[in-house]
Amino acid sequence: MEIKIRQGIASDAAQTTPLILNAAQSLLTSIFGHNKNKTADGYLAHAWELGGGQYGFKNHWVASKGSEVLGVVTSWHSKLGAAFDRATLDSITSYFTLDEAMTVLMRNQTVAVNLTPPTTSELMIGHLSVAESAKRSGVGSRLIDTMHERADKLKKRKLVLDVEVSNIPAIRFYQHHNFQEESINKGFIRFAKPV
Repeated sequence: MEIKIRQGIASDAAQTTPLILNAAQSLLTSIFGHNKNKTADGYLAHAWELGGGQYGFKNHWVASKGSEVLGVVTSWHSKLGAAFDRATLDSITSYFTLDEAMTVLMRNQTVAVNLTPPTTSELMIGHLSVAESAKRSGVGSRLIDTMHERADKLKKRKLVLDVEVSNIPAIRFYQHHNFQEESINKGFIRFAKPV
């Protein structure tokens, strides 16, 4: 059976949540996972199923083989606007209590100040993760190619992404795919590749 790249759907949550968490486990756990009853993976599944915002299925693409999800990726661009931000906030406030949500937002802001959003000419990719069983099978490359095509369709000139400096396998993967280091900022490397 052939690997298919498609937009995410709500029912993918059980398979995509561990992949998204794996893409930046320490970072996402530090933001969403401090309450033993409300974990990072619980929040990510909730947000995925809601559909909108940063962690929703509507802004993710999956690589699948039959019903099995082999990989996931998302992208952000300057035209997502207020509705995207509102959907992200709604996913947080509908999962966490008000006090917990305020804490999550403060933790998120502490990280966000070290990350630069994409410019009008950039498509930023994130949450790229491939299932252990599908590594070294071309799934990651297919997801990168899909984001390259999306950038071209949106008339962007560059793909960009941020990787934690401690994530050596991801750094090597992006270097292998001709991404160039653009800058280092507080524990993150910004990589870029022309479209």
